[in-house]
Amino acid sequence: MADQKISAMPNAVTLTGAELIPLVQSGANVKTTLDSIRNFDNAYGAWSDGTDQTGSVSAGTVVTMNTIDIADGITLVSNSQMTVPSVGKYSLQFSFQFKNTNNAQEDVTVWLRINGVDLANSATQYTIPARKSASIFGYGVASLTFLLDLAANDYVEMLWVPSNTTVTLEHLPASVSPAYPAIPSVIATMVQIA
Repeated sequence: MADQKISAMPNAVTLTGAELIPLVQSGANVKTTLDSIRNFDNAYGAWSDGTDQTGSVSAGTVVTMNTIDIADGITLVSNSQMTVPSVGKYSLQFSFQFKNTNNAQEDVTVWLRINGVDLANSATQYTIPARKSASIFGYGVASLTFLLDLAANDYVEMLWVPSNTTVTLEHLPASVSPAYPAIPSVIATMVQIA
């Protein structure tokens, strides 16, 4: 290819990801593909859980997820460990649907662990309403967003502890009439942003 100003080059057509990009690595000229650059810093994942989960009142219980909704780069290990591929800043957002079958309101606390260690100042407490009757339960949604600075192969887990075992993570099946989709007990997304 002859020397040519970038402004004089023709516009690219639809990109496939296989296009070659020149780089300088450790002082040497090298090449990579557009897909490799995209994969380097655009990892993401979204997961959910279609089961009910019961927690312990004496210690944190790790939240699990049984469905990979979409993922590229961030993997789910052991159904709970959201594992990142490279160093960077990651945005984690999640929501839990809690059900309370008790006649009194109950509390639940949620927080994060990174590589098995509780993340300082990450806990939040929610109050789940009492049930209204034998068949009308109290529901509450915990929803949080975190910005995390992670290293390659770090993993993040979500934990919870209820004040009473009458509080559970609750999924609900899809409804036919009126029609709406299933309600997962857990929804989580993680996106690398830098």
